[in-house]
Amino acid sequence: MPDSSAEKTWGAFAPVMPSFIRLVAGVIVLVIVEAVVLGFPGIAANISGSTISPANITVFVIGLIVSLIVLKFGMQLADTVSDAYKSYRNWAPLLAYFFQILAIWILYAVTSPIAQPYFTNDPWALPLIFLLIALIPTLRVVLNLVHTLEGSNNTKHNQN
Repeated sequence: MPDSSAEKTWGAFAPVMPSFIRLVAGVIVLVIVEAVVLGFPGIAANISGSTISPANITVFVIGLIVSLIVLKFGMQLADTVSDAYKSYRNWAPLLAYFFQILAIWILYAVTSPIAQPYFTNDPWALPLIFLLIALIPTLRVVLNLVHTLEGSNNTKHNQN
């Protein structure tokens, strides 16, 4: 039997705490690394002949890693919630959707300073690209919700 001290400490949240701790710890560590790296002298100076600085590239790389961590461990947290709490099983796709949209938003926020100079003639293009990317998980959640609702209605009709 597993150690009950963790259950005493976290109570009903014991099954989801490992996933949650991995998510929070990964993001905190990378934010601290980003703060340290951005404190280096001269990192904000633009690379000659461009509008991009090493700081922009650093923020992009660390933001990309944070986005992947949020996506991976957020999905893992949603799966854990679905497995551990049967009453919340129907809400787990919505939690996974939240982490997917959060990862896309982080990716947009760190990509924008680097990519925006290339979209000066069409400033709406970059947000539109990320909006189209965000439509993929949105459509998947809506379709799952519709299938779930239709499945429960079909079951009721079949019983009658």
